[in-house]
Amino acid sequence: MSVSPARAVALQALSRIRQRDAWARDAIEAVLLTAKLEDQEARLARRLTLGVASMQGTLDEAIDRVVSKPGSLEPGVRDVLRLAAYEILFMRTPARAAVHQGVEATKRIRRQAAGLVNASLRRIAEMADEFPWGDPSSDDESLARATGHPLWLVSLFVEDLGRDTAMRMLEADNGVAPLAGMVNTYRASIDEVQRQLIAEGCEPISSLPLGCFTMGDAAAAVGSASLKTGDFVVSDRGAHVATIAAAPSPGMLIADLAAGRGTKTALIQILANAQGGPADVVATDLHEYKTLVCKERMDTLGIPGVSVAVADAMNHESLTAVIQADSCDVVLLDVPCSGLGTLRRHPEKRWRVTPEDIESMANMGASMLRASARLVRPGGCVVYSTCTVTRRENQDVVNDFLIASDGGFEQGDIESRVPADLKRFVTREGWFQSIPEEGGPDGHFVALINRT
Repeated sequence: MSVSPARAVALQALSRIRQRDAWARDAIEAVLLTAKLEDQEARLARRLTLGVASMQGTLDEAIDRVVSKPGSLEPGVRDVLRLAAYEILFMRTPARAAVHQGVEATKRIRRQAAGLVNASLRRIAEMADEFPWGDPSSDDESLARATGHPLWLVSLFVEDLGRDTAMRMLEADNGVAPLAGMVNTYRASIDEVQRQLIAEGCEPISSLPLGCFTMGDAAAAVGSASLKTGDFVVSDRGAHVATIAAAPSPGMLIADLAAGRGTKTALIQILANAQGGPADVVATDLHEYKTLVCKERMDTLGIPGVSVAVADAMNHESLTAVIQADSCDVVLLDVPCSGLGTLRRHPEKRWRVTPEDIESMANMGASMLRASARLVRPGGCVVYSTCTVTRRENQDVVNDFLIASDGGFEQGDIESRVPADLKRFVTREGWFQSIPEEGGPDGHFVALINRT
């Protein structure tokens, strides 16, 4: 029996991830472009690739338990072992099939290693009934293995979120992320787009404000004409809160800092349009090429009222060179972060981020908040947001800023601005912190900070 098409494609994608430090989703889609698999085989190839990327550390632990000299494994052979171990431990593929496919795949890479792979996978299969080798409900190490996360990250989530919430989030990280977004009312009406989405089998579920939808069938929505034409702007439901909290209205001066491709820039203007017309938005980014992408995207989407500029959001002088101090009604500060609220979309990120990264990102967010806050006029507000769930990057940054401001800024009432379906994510401290859950939004933090 030869290696199945799905497994062969998955191994190509895993090699691409390893050699190019590529994102798993990008890697598998690139390989599938030329592989010409049947739909069922393509789905399996995606599942295998994303599953191995998600569980890589756990799989390596299992491999290192049964290989006498794990450091001497050829990278391609380790890819094979990871793939087969994933099938045995997480997919419950019959051991005989997984082992045989692993051995056949090894023969293509290093025939001499076939015996080692055969023996190693058989030992993993023997241990599979006891996996994750402990009780995840009480033991962090077992929980880390069962959900495919680094132990340090599991311990951090348990400390920051509590064990029950952390367990739910860790399990959700291995699920399918929903597809949500807003109707671009500069191009089409809400009713028109909703009818189109229904006709295409996307099963749109409406939520507030009007024009926000989450797709019941995300797979159908990916190919929707509304997404391709720009009539519908894709954005996670949790990310909507940052732009909703800004409460944009016609004529407001809004600074969207570190705007990147401009997704939130577009959403700001869509929300302002619902109030009667566009705001005056200045979108900045440190990198000129990103501002050019943002400008091109606004033109493509037909979003008016946006000017772009290169500026360093960590440097007050750089910002005031393009935006006058004390002038903005709102500063939207969506800061770079560890991205640990979006692991369903980027499964390999959990194995790439480090504790030092979290500290570095927190310091960057704090610097950006200090540098940008004085762009806001008295009576205006800063909306500080991230797509992570760590207290160090979120609550600690905002609390430290408020203390240092000595009364110049105060916490705003974000709960009154959060849509009803998301109010459960408003914390006892008065911040918004969504937690990934099945069918729900990614992990996003949003703070409303008013200038007094």
